[in-house]
Amino acid sequence: MNAKPSDSVSTYQQYLPAILQKDEFFGQFLLAFEQILSGLSETPSQEKIITANTQNITGLEEVINNVHLYFNPQATPEEFLPWLARWVSLSLRDDWQVEVKKAFIQQIVRLYNLRGTKAGLIEILSIYLQNSGFGEKVEVFDQFDDFPHYFQVQLTLKDRDPDKYWRQAKIAKAIIDQEKPAQTFYALKILVPTMQLTKRSHIIYTYKLFAPPQEQKFAIAVTITPNNFNSTQITQLAKQLLVQIQGNSKSLGSSPPEITSNNQSFSVKQNLTYQHLQDNLAGFNVTLSNRTDKQFQGNLAIDFHFYINDKLYINTLLEQPINLAPVLTICRENQKKEIIAGNTIFQKSPPRGMKITESMWTKPDNFKLFTPPQIQELTPQLIALIEKIDLEAIVEITQPNPITSDVLNKITVRLQDNFSDYDLLIPETIIANNQITIKRTFYYQQFLQNIDMLALTIKSLHDTDIAGKVTLQATLNINQRLSTHKLLEQSFNLTAVPAYNILQICQKNERGEIIFGQTIPTILGTTTQSLN
Repeated sequence: MNAKPSDSVSTYQQYLPAILQKDEFFGQFLLAFEQILSGLSETPSQEKIITANTQNITGLEEVINNVHLYFNPQATPEEFLPWLARWVSLSLRDDWQVEVKKAFIQQIVRLYNLRGTKAGLIEILSIYLQNSGFGEKVEVFDQFDDFPHYFQVQLTLKDRDPDKYWRQAKIAKAIIDQEKPAQTFYALKILVPTMQLTKRSHIIYTYKLFAPPQEQKFAIAVTITPNNFNSTQITQLAKQLLVQIQGNSKSLGSSPPEITSNNQSFSVKQNLTYQHLQDNLAGFNVTLSNRTDKQFQGNLAIDFHFYINDKLYINTLLEQPINLAPVLTICRENQKKEIIAGNTIFQKSPPRGMKITESMWTKPDNFKLFTPPQIQELTPQLIALIEKIDLEAIVEITQPNPITSDVLNKITVRLQDNFSDYDLLIPETIIANNQITIKRTFYYQQFLQNIDMLALTIKSLHDTDIAGKVTLQATLNINQRLSTHKLLEQSFNLTAVPAYNILQICQKNERGEIIFGQTIPTILGTTTQSLN
């Protein structure tokens, strides 16, 4: 049995030929190799991850023995997580906490089998909430008979901090968008422990978007403005320059258009119903024919007329110059039977005689109205025309003076309805330059249910009078371009809130004196918030 080698020589020396085992130089020389490959500790070190900050690094042999730790999501270093996520085809968000990333990597392979299902969505959201420390209660409701492919997701959070709230809401929406089936749409409702107001000074503006489908009215108006015509000639021109408005998919029927004129132009207006737009989601077109005996030069404008909040709005779809040759020009044929002049063709008119072409139409000017959503069928008889409408409320405070951040923070602005408990926090809230701006997106399925139940509310919990101006505007996609229209613009005044209507949290100091704390405009309660 060999004696224990000296601490000053390498244990590797015992594996050398006998003649070299007694050479002290070789024993010391091999120490460097032993430290790198096996380590110099007599007892194996505890399993651990080696990082750039690790001290007393063990030998390579032990590092290799511990390599399995790097493949354990719960044990691997943070910088190793993206590499490990690629093994399971998982994209990690930069705004996820480390614990969330580890939990998803550990369980994502199993969850792939549930992808696109209600159970899978609930479990993925639960994993996220639980590991981010915001709770774990997730509910999905999908029993909506009138709206196929629609579901609601309800989350219950433990923290009502606004910054954390909206950060978690955005992440939750991103997860749902990635995991839901492509043909579905949803609303996200978030429940948080909040406060409920005791009494505030407030003002309410009611409004509505579109009327019920059977009552909606639309129109396409084509305006022709000639370059060199007097007022007398324009009246005659309106009869000789033909304008034809048609659907790209289905005829608009025999309903005659309305023709009006003034001293500078004439217009042809074709009234439309919801059914006309529903039948022509591919758009409409306008063609012209110059039945005069002269070249016509002028301008063409196509406008779309529609109603929001019972108010007429006009959106210009197309503006361009036009140059139309006359129809009443005699044509002739050359020896090759080619028509070389004019644009009017004599044709045989059975049983005898000749006739002149009444009109020759220009190439159609095509355009679309609303951009239809991906999911169009709401009911067997009803097709959605619009994907969404973005509402923006801008409240500009003009009094008191000066306007401080404390004044603005005690004013709340809400876009509310009777469908989605939308009464606590509003996404995309911006407070800057004495203005409070909020935004909300209404999808077509929602404002059909809220025809007459929409309201803009402004509330104040300040002990001074508040004055300002409120503007409400809607943005929607018309002819593949965003169009913004003002629904409301009005000045307002909010009276001061008496001190006895304001709840304050108080405390006693060491001498037993009551110290008034920060004004709290609420009592403890629970309410809900929707993201649509």
